[in-house]
Amino acid sequence: MSVTCEIREVRRYLGMQRAGADDVIDEEIRRTLADLQEWIRPASVYSIFPLTWQDGMPVIAGYLFESRDLARNLKGCSKAALLAATIGMETDRHIRRAQIRSMKDAALLQAASAAMVEKYTDIINEEIICEGKNMGLYPRPRYSPGYGDLSLETQKIVFTLLNPEKHAGITLTDSLLMVPSKSITAVIGLAETESSCIRYDCEECTMRDTCAFRSGE
Repeated sequence: MSVTCEIREVRRYLGMQRAGADDVIDEEIRRTLADLQEWIRPASVYSIFPLTWQDGMPVIAGYLFESRDLARNLKGCSKAALLAATIGMETDRHIRRAQIRSMKDAALLQAASAAMVEKYTDIINEEIICEGKNMGLYPRPRYSPGYGDLSLETQKIVFTLLNPEKHAGITLTDSLLMVPSKSITAVIGLAETESSCIRYDCEECTMRDTCAFRSGE
């Protein structure tokens, strides 16, 4: 699968979103993105589950998600999609090699692959949005374990429900890190009412004042 990623997205991950144009860096980013197209092996799994509530907290497929931030994100939702996506292990191998050869190359690869897996997850997100709309439901912005007050422990629930090791080749370490490292898990709420924002609900986010990746920045 070809995953198109813009240079400006990689610049954001490099912390250069407010910098002036730099043709040399931009050309290096282009080369890095071209290399990544040869290496990535995108894979994903998602499923839509019933969502209920217990003491103001969301319960997805019978599992309690104790997070006030996620509860706010899922307000009004009757279903929720869980997803896991990755661009594969080969990217990790090239990053490790680059760390030996050149830290600059490694930084470019880290940033480009992070932007790439986000873009690939956007594609899967769109599939979920379409499936939800076929059910007469509207999406909420995706929310990942480890963000806000949604504990990384939530990864265990996601992996139990989706089995991404079997379906996408993603494993979870004892320290709750995913392998391949360029992998994403997320919750996407589905409600009967539309929302003004379906991807990045920055104004509702508790980290909106400190997040370097806030939309529009």
